[in-house]
Amino acid sequence: MEVSWLHLVPLLPLIGAAVCGLVGKWLPKGWLYAVALASVLLSFLVGLRAFLGLGEGVQLFHELAFNWFSAGSLRVDMAFTFDRLSGALTLVVTGVGFLIHVYSVGYMDEDPGYWRYFAYLNLFIAAMLTLILGDNLVAMFVGWEGVGLCSYLLIGFWFTDEEKASAGRKAFVVNRIGDFGFLIGIFILFTQLGTVSIAQINSAVIPLGVAQLAALCLFIGATGKSAQIPLYIWLPDAMAGPTPVSALIHAATMVTAGVYMVARLSHLYVSAPGVMAAVAVVGTITAIWSALIATSQNDIKKVLAYSTVSQLGFMFIGVGVGAFFAGTLHLITHAFFKACLFLGAGAVIHGLHGEQELPRMGGLRKYMPSTRTTFLIATIAITGILPFSGFFSKDEILAQALHTKAFSFLTAADPAKTDVPFIRPLLVWLSTVRLTWLGPLIYAVGSFTAFLTSFYMWRCYFLAFSGEYRGPESVHPHESPPVMTVPLWILAGLSVVGLLLGLPPSWVHGTALEHWTWEHFTEGVFAPPRGGAPGEFSPALGFGIALLVGWLGWAGSYALYFKRGLLGDEMLSARLGPVRRALANKLYVDELYDRVIVRPLWALARGLWRVVDATLIDGLFVNGIPALIAWVAAMARRFQNGDVQRYAAVTALGVAALLYVFLVRS
Repeated sequence: MEVSWLHLVPLLPLIGAAVCGLVGKWLPKGWLYAVALASVLLSFLVGLRAFLGLGEGVQLFHELAFNWFSAGSLRVDMAFTFDRLSGALTLVVTGVGFLIHVYSVGYMDEDPGYWRYFAYLNLFIAAMLTLILGDNLVAMFVGWEGVGLCSYLLIGFWFTDEEKASAGRKAFVVNRIGDFGFLIGIFILFTQLGTVSIAQINSAVIPLGVAQLAALCLFIGATGKSAQIPLYIWLPDAMAGPTPVSALIHAATMVTAGVYMVARLSHLYVSAPGVMAAVAVVGTITAIWSALIATSQNDIKKVLAYSTVSQLGFMFIGVGVGAFFAGTLHLITHAFFKACLFLGAGAVIHGLHGEQELPRMGGLRKYMPSTRTTFLIATIAITGILPFSGFFSKDEILAQALHTKAFSFLTAADPAKTDVPFIRPLLVWLSTVRLTWLGPLIYAVGSFTAFLTSFYMWRCYFLAFSGEYRGPESVHPHESPPVMTVPLWILAGLSVVGLLLGLPPSWVHGTALEHWTWEHFTEGVFAPPRGGAPGEFSPALGFGIALLVGWLGWAGSYALYFKRGLLGDEMLSARLGPVRRALANKLYVDELYDRVIVRPLWALARGLWRVVDATLIDGLFVNGIPALIAWVAAMARRFQNGDVQRYAAVTALGVAALLYVFLVRS
């Protein structure tokens, strides 16, 4: 179905960014706020109109905005596709983004650079919407790079502070490493298929080798954008930006881009089973790695940052095992409760005049009742305790991993696609390999990670809101204004209502709620995994284990921190001294990268500068040859001073030299 207004979804925030950035400094503050908020709200309403038009018989809306460029056989259109997946994500980005904009009015009101902030924020929304709606990989890459640029601008927003500016540069550089892989993946697909259209890629029959290599390169891009091992290191440092920025990056926009990309290209990834297994394994390792680190962080935003990395790992487990609906379901529910948690942390920091350390909080339930209640609701949601949304979305991922049929590198049909004699036997052997143990292992590790999630999130809650206030007497905690607390209540409500999306189909079959489940809503959007989907299974045992894991995490944290406060950390440090110090120092990953990668590259670059650039290029070619010519010219100039006697002497010497050459030497 062709429509003429879909381009307004990313265009409206882009116009808002242009107005705020170009003339915002001279606009009255209220007018600027109106422009920034209205542009996102109108984008949400346009997206909602399109979403409501997605009936049972309508699969998607498509709009060609304009032909961007053509180069040889490559034709790239700036075109947009709005289907059930991109439509739902559009509503999440604009809806949660609008609430973050409203919250920012109170949080950033006294900052002198507020006009720049809202320009960057609007640009961030526009870039993310371009990424989601783009109907080809090049258009998606425009949004992909756009959110990377905006993350640099927003993380380093207070650029006069070198630490914050450094965090922005770190995010930019690490993302460029992943983006290189994303570009190579686009080149491979275009070279082999002659198209960059996502619809054509998903409908094409792709040779196994091409599918594996392209999917792997694209996943490298996803590890950078969605902060997976080994490129996750930028995300915890992204806390240097204003707290609403953390909520925007961590909840609704940038970090979910990699998960969305894998789900959008589900047909490609299903054609690359080896890469699918790698996606699930990387997600599993990232989830437990980050959860372990989060247990020992004292900065409230750092706890939530590592929590985001861990939850992204769960999402990649979902798409890696072929349960694309489960991975994207957790993406949506996570946007609600993680935005609520980050904005709640921002309200705490605002009420404590900039304090972020948990040891200097405590007892805030008395001073910040709204913040405390909404933070509690979001904590219950993320820890996977009924009846909130995180329970169903996280448990669905683990259940799908446990019941997924054996992981494989190839299927029996793949070896027949090659005639290369020495490769075909290897492919035949790989097609027989079945990693039957991988699904249960992912389930076990994921369940332990869920326990850790419950433990560190309840630790964060108890240290911040329970007990007595431990901060300095000069700081008087206070509740935030309504412009900041109202978005918290809305997000807390969505964290509860979001459970409707994750209800098992067998629970709601034949009822009005059946059409609200995400699995039913996205039926036909994703490619079925090779070997078939896990199918229906009894959820009772899995739900029971998930509930037990969530409550065990709460019980351990309650025993250590509810009454003891900081003594709980002291008890853990006494028992797990070296381990806890390592976790508090982020397992020394940054130091390892600095020693193994950054310093050698810096030394190589410095050596190339001194030897090749300064000595060879500048010293010999740029400066050396001109200096030689200047010396020769200076010597020749000595004989061009207008003295006739010197000219005669030079002439005589020249004649003598010629006579010597022609008479004596001959």
